[in-house]
Amino acid sequence: MNKIIICGIPMKDRVDPSIYVSDDKSIPASSRSVRFPINAFLEETMKSDDSIKFLLLVKKDGYGNYKKNLDCFKEEFEAVNAEIGATADYVVIDTEFSEEKSVHEKLMGSIVDELEIGARILVDTTYGPKDLPIVIFTALNFAEKFLECQIDNIIYGKAEFVNGKAVDTKICDMAPLYYLGSITNTIHCVEAGKAKAMLKLLLSL
Repeated sequence: MNKIIICGIPMKDRVDPSIYVSDDKSIPASSRSVRFPINAFLEETMKSDDSIKFLLLVKKDGYGNYKKNLDCFKEEFEAVNAEIGATADYVVIDTEFSEEKSVHEKLMGSIVDELEIGARILVDTTYGPKDLPIVIFTALNFAEKFLECQIDNIIYGKAEFVNGKAVDTKICDMAPLYYLGSITNTIHCVEAGKAKAMLKLLLSL
């Protein structure tokens, strides 16, 4: 099965491994200690006949930490995949660590260029600057509308921190957040009061 996995790569110097748990049966996680939650999910769901293209999103920090973290991601996935045997390719999409409009547009265009018609898409939004999920969600919307792609999972590795150490780590489903946008797009109403009532009704379903 052809899958595209979009994953942000951190800029921080040190990313400690953690064991992620999941309360949601649709996003199971292995008991392996990982730095990237998507790999714990893939260990439970990946099949030997899967063909995976990773889109690894990099913001180039001034200290080169992203290079080390890229290598960590690949090594971690290869360990997970050792007994499964799925086919994997890596595409690194790098942009400057900047909030300029041109940088966002370049990232959006680069992601869309790598998407394939009819692909199934998974996303890990755990790492990256605050603008990254917005750009990714916009690309996903394009993929659904024009490329007949299916958005399988959007996950996020949640953690609380005690003395700088991650605790209570778990995998959360971010797909409902993505689909909030599609809910508002279904509402067609000229009166603000009625529009608010319709939104509340849709959210309650």
